[in-house]
Amino acid sequence: MRPGSVILGRTPISGTKGAVACGHQTAADVGVEIIRQGGNAVDAAIAGAFASFVVEPQMCGIGGHGRMSVYLAKTDKAVGIDHFIRAPKAATPEMYTRALAKWRNAGWGGVEGAINTTGHLSVGIPGTIAGLWEAHRLFAKLPWKSLVGPAIELARAGVVADPRLTASIAGRTVEIRQYAEAAKWLLPDDAPPRPANAGGAFHRFDFSDMARTLETIAEKGAAAFYDGRLAAAIDREMQSAGGLLTSEDLAGYKPDTFLQPWHDYRGRDYVTCGDLIYVEALNILERFDLGSLDPHGAEVRHLVAEALAQSFADNFAHAADPRHLKAPLEGLASKAFAAEQAALIRTEKARTKVEPGNPWPHQGPTPSVPPPPFEGTTQIVAADGDGNMASLITSLGSAFGSLVMIPGTGVFLGNAMQWFDPRPGQANSVGPGRMPLYAAPVAIFREGGRSIGGIAGSGGYRILSAILILTLNYLNHLFDPQQSIDLPRIHTEGGDLEVDSRTSPAAIDRLKALGHRVRLVDGVGLPTAFGRPSAVWRTADGLVPASDARSGGVAAF
Repeated sequence: MRPGSVILGRTPISGTKGAVACGHQTAADVGVEIIRQGGNAVDAAIAGAFASFVVEPQMCGIGGHGRMSVYLAKTDKAVGIDHFIRAPKAATPEMYTRALAKWRNAGWGGVEGAINTTGHLSVGIPGTIAGLWEAHRLFAKLPWKSLVGPAIELARAGVVADPRLTASIAGRTVEIRQYAEAAKWLLPDDAPPRPANAGGAFHRFDFSDMARTLETIAEKGAAAFYDGRLAAAIDREMQSAGGLLTSEDLAGYKPDTFLQPWHDYRGRDYVTCGDLIYVEALNILERFDLGSLDPHGAEVRHLVAEALAQSFADNFAHAADPRHLKAPLEGLASKAFAAEQAALIRTEKARTKVEPGNPWPHQGPTPSVPPPPFEGTTQIVAADGDGNMASLITSLGSAFGSLVMIPGTGVFLGNAMQWFDPRPGQANSVGPGRMPLYAAPVAIFREGGRSIGGIAGSGGYRILSAILILTLNYLNHLFDPQQSIDLPRIHTEGGDLEVDSRTSPAAIDRLKALGHRVRLVDGVGLPTAFGRPSAVWRTADGLVPASDARSGGVAAF
């Protein structure tokens, strides 16, 4: 591994029987304990996710969505379980048209009143419980009840307001006050609660409603959410406030479970559970000898920024749900298309505008179809001693999702309708049953017929840049797993280049000279400004988990 100082992080740790990297210490402890009890990587990820629903309620929850990649050591195969939201049957491409106020030329759109990010019209069909149930049905070793059980105990005890949770509440206080159930729970005395380290008395959240909901899910599985009292309660809440989600939508939801095709980057195979922005960016960057460049310098950051901008532009223009629209997904993932896009990048100058390319000539003779079925933003990466890996993102979207809380359940509903393009007539426009574009790879790498690493993250589209840069730091520049996360990162979707303020002044000046519109972001004071990645790598020393300590990430084995 490349020598160097760890700027902000922890000493690397390793184990042989199992490892978990995720966003909260309690969730990591739960996952590792499940492996000790004889569970596998999938068991650990599921149990860690349920624990996260309690200890990170601002990040994830029962009413959210996710993606999961699973590597099966015995068969050397990777399975994707895409349990992202789908638009309700009543959703239309025009549903946000009247409120459309602005559009970011890369990213998602803002509409007047934020109705696609807050409230009942921002709610799609949640997939979290269906996805975890499917993962358990296919791959788990331990009983479902034993995986939900730790979360029930955590919910019964309640959760102390920590600084991160309190900060999330403070950031949405004005919006929270507009939703009575959310305000009653999140704003004691009509204000964010006192965090545990603020001195004096602190606030403990009452999770008894969620504990009862989790008990029902532990007993009945996914049916408890999609067909029963909880589904009826969600239907009533939606109807009472003009939402589109119905009990019929819930009853009809199924995750996409499929055998994943392998992509390759410099001799290592990898999967992403369908994210092609990451694939295109790696294909483009493969055309450049990044390993010969100074990993701390401007040249690497310049090439990564140009590849990110191009990949976002191409996917925003062309990627779509193949069940509803023709989309050149194979073209976007092809090496030949990436070679064309890489040829547009100049090492000596940044482009002032990045235009989408045309992947259709690389599509092949048939249109994209859903991948073949496999028979059978918090993040959790788990690996076991048998060689299995699971990489999972589980999310509500924004902090506490839509802010719609179902009375008496402890359940917030997510706001992932924000990931649709609110303009009609686009590849990623709203449509009944459609799944929106979401830049969130859950990556697993293999080499020589065995898994060598898993990566996941949280932070919206910053998940993509965080995971991409972590990958390059580890595979190209040979930093150790923890350093690969700790080093300063960048982010762009085609506009300004956001640069971590910990970056050297010389590199920042050089990026400006290359023509980038640099915007410095405090990488210490704003710890989630560049996403929050977690990873587990299989090295000669064993399983090495790593995570972003600045934003509360933890690693355990």
